Order: sequence, then structure tokens, then C-alpha cells
Amino acid sequence: MFFKLDSFTLIGINAIRVSVEVHLSRGLPEFIIVGLPGKAVNESRQRVRSAVLNSGFDFPVKKIIVNLSPADIKKDGSFYDLPIALAILAASGQIKCDISEKFCFVGELSLDGKINPVKGLISMAEEAQKMRKEYFLVPCEIASQASFIYGVDIVACKTLSEAVEAFTCRENIGKFICRDKIESISGRGNSYDFDFSDVKGQLKAKRALEIAVSGRHNIILIGPPGSGKTMLARRAVTIMPDLNLEECIEVTKVYSLYEKYVNRLIQERPFRNPHHTISRAGLIGGGANPRPGEISLAHKGLLFLDEFSQFPKNFIEDLRQPLENKEIIITRSHLSYSFPCNFMLIMATNPCYCGYFGDESRKCVCSQREIQKFWKKMSGPVMDRIDMRVTVARLQEKSFINTGAGENSNKIKSRIEKCLRIQNERFEGKKISCNAEIGINIINEWLRDDKKIRDLIYAISGKYNLTARGTVSILKVSRTIADLEDSDIIKENHVIEAINYRMGYGCNTECNF
Repeated sequence: MFFKLDSFTLIGINAIRVSVEVHLSRGLPEFIIVGLPGKAVNESRQRVRSAVLNSGFDFPVKKIIVNLSPADIKKDGSFYDLPIALAILAASGQIKCDISEKFCFVGELSLDGKINPVKGLISMAEEAQKMRKEYFLVPCEIASQASFIYGVDIVACKTLSEAVEAFTCRENIGKFICRDKIESISGRGNSYDFDFSDVKGQLKAKRALEIAVSGRHNIILIGPPGSGKTMLARRAVTIMPDLNLEECIEVTKVYSLYEKYVNRLIQERPFRNPHHTISRAGLIGGGANPRPGEISLAHKGLLFLDEFSQFPKNFIEDLRQPLENKEIIITRSHLSYSFPCNFMLIMATNPCYCGYFGDESRKCVCSQREIQKFWKKMSGPVMDRIDMRVTVARLQEKSFINTGAGENSNKIKSRIEKCLRIQNERFEGKKISCNAEIGINIINEWLRDDKKIRDLIYAISGKYNLTARGTVSILKVSRTIADLEDSDIIKENHVIEAINYRMGYGCNTECNF
């Protein structure tokens, strides 16, 4: 007696098909799972046995062999409880289904037969769509997160008994199908409890953040304690455009790997602010069974590293490749796990150990050697990938007591959305969504017919001894400034403003990257 059902396992953010094969035979009663099962999979034997009995079915007193194919990939997690239970019931003749090849299953069973949530549901639903399955039977609690995947019906069941009913009676499937599908995500405005209007003064820093968000440029805020660096960075997420449906699905896919109980489509831009005591695996991702780290949880959103100088140097170095490639690949044994990490990076730091170097109202007590040592900890290759460096000076008393409200987030956001529409039109048909992602071939097109800008860039590169990446960075920021002004070409004033953001702080500290 043999029966087979389809399920999934996760390799990084991607799901792959796993066939759950059950064979019942005569012999001493035994329940064996083969196919490189992990500990959680082996423990499913007890969960499945209890769930079957408590759901009113008989558990076969036979030799039961369960094979999870392909057998050369390790299976971890509790994904297979539900398909194993249904396959055992079908193989023992207690239930019948003529369309089992149109189904796939995933779910963890409680001892009483309840179906509990699992991780990575969206990735699995996308794979079910590629396999051209008609039905994907999932735990009811998290069904809505996958209902936005078209081409496959999400069948949401609360218990093993409901799953049997949906599986064996085609007429009853309809009442279990999750119907929360929508075509698009509507604008939601600023849903946060804070706003850019809360920030007093700091016009230069506000302008810099607007440019950074408009082109998705990485930025570092440098200033003494209490100058408002953290306040500004936290409010940057309020001026980022709303996620579209495709981006919502991408973000929810990452978060569904991180936690089981993501029971909705995430529609807010991620904002991650890890403490500097975070572990390496917590920041970058990894572990014995690799999981996404903070850089992946910030995908399509904002990663804010406050007190950047306090992060261990090797953690800072680990940011090099993700900032360039927009993904992190973690290798374990013979498998590679890939997680996306297309985020905007904001960093904040003091200018020295005491925090007051360059402050006009309080004297710095650090020696020049200590200041150089402080900045030496900052990785040159990582700092070279930061497009904008902005000094945030301490707020003057007259600005602090000013009770007038500044420009609110929604107004700034509308300008940024217009700027991004210009970029989307420019890069239509290309795998580029913003100015920060462009390559040298596009920059060459911009400069081909503009000798003045070429000469200016040549002079600047020689004066400041810029790297090739630094020169390209200035041109990217210049293009974003031009887009904010609705200019078709990059002008000299755009380049000069971009240079100030790139070089303004580095020149003063003798830490020019």
C-alpha cells in the first residue's frame, strides 16, 4: 500500500518540491522516516500519531515507511506533519481522493489535530504556482499571507478533519478557499506616530535625507550627542514611498521565513534598528539552519545603524558585499542559502571618542591621534560605498524654543514620489529602480555630450584623490538632485552640491575615503 503527496522545503528564501511517499507493509509495527530528516521531522511521528487518533481515525498497526524525496537534501522544520498524516490515512484506505496530484500540503499538527502555522508560506505558494498545482492546503491562521499569489487556490484548514474533508470531497473545497486576493495596494499616507515636522532646524540634514531617500543613496550622519541624528534617521522611513504589491509580497516572503505568525501581507516599509551588541548571524544572517538577518529584514526598506562606531570592525566589513550585490549568500556544507537585502543604509556616529570634535559650543578633549584612531576603525571600503556624509550640528537655543512646525513628511514624500516616477520612466525595461543602482554604462551616456561636467569631474577627482566608486557616487547623487529639480540634464550646481555631501566632512577630519 503506497501513497504520495507533494510538499516543500526551504533553501534560503526559495522553496523546492518535496515528495512525501508513504508505504505500509506487514511486519512488526514501526514508523520510520527517511530522506535526511532533521530532529523536528523525526519528532513528527509522535505528533502525527496523536493527531490521527484524536481526529477520529485509526492509526495503522503496520510497518510504516515515510520517504522525503529528494533524499539528498536535509529536511528541517515541521512542514511535513499534515502531508504525512493524510498520506498514511490514504495508504491505509481510510480516505480516498482522485485528484491528489492537483494538491500540495504544508502544516504542523498539534496532538489534538489542530493545524499550526509554519514559516516561508509565500515562497512555497510561488513554487506551487510554478508546479501548476490547483490547490495548496495550508494552516488557516496564515492563509491570507499567501492568498495574493495567483494561479493556485489557497485552501485554509484549521484541523486535520477539515483537511480530510477538503482533500476527499471536491464539492466541499470551495468553502475552505481563502478569497482575500486584491489587485493592488492603495496609498496609505503617513501611518507612523512621528513626523518630519517634529524636527526643528537641521535644514541641511533634512535636505540631505530627502536626496538620499529619492535616489536610495546610503548616508551617514555625523555629529555630537543630542544633535538629532537618531531623530532624523527614524523619520526617514516616513518619507519613503509606499510599497507596491510586488514589493509587499517580497517583504512578506522574508518575514515569513523569520517568524511563523505573519498572518497578513506586510504593507509598511521595513525599518530595522539593531543594537551594536547584535551577533554576527543576527546582523548578516546565518546559524546552523540559516535564517535572514537584519540586513534581509530591512529588504525594500531602511537599515539604521545607530552608534555605528561601536559596531565590531568585522561586522562593518561584512556589509561590503551586501551593499554591492543586494543579496547575501550563506554557504553550509554543500548548500548555498540566498537571502535578498536591497535596503537603504543610514548610519549615525559621533565624530570622535568624546563626541564633540568640531562642535562650536563645547571643546573636544580628544587628541589628533585619538581622532585618527577613531576614524581608522571605520572601514575604508565600506565608507567608500556611502554616497553621502552629512554633519549634523548641535541645535541652537533659538531654534530649539521655536514652536513653529516644519515641513511635514507627506509633503516631502510627494516630492520624492515624483522624483522616483522620473527614475522609473528613465529605467523602464531595465533591472534598475533608482539612481543608486545605475552602472558606469548609463553614466557614460549622461556625460557623453557634456564636456563641462566631464571637466569638472576630472578636476574634482584629481583634487580629492577620489576612487572610481567615489566619482561614480558623486554623479549618482548629482542625477538625483537634478531629478528633484525636474532637470533633464546634470548641471554644475548639482555636481557641486553632491561633492559637498561626499567630501564635506571627510576633508575636515583628514579621514577622506
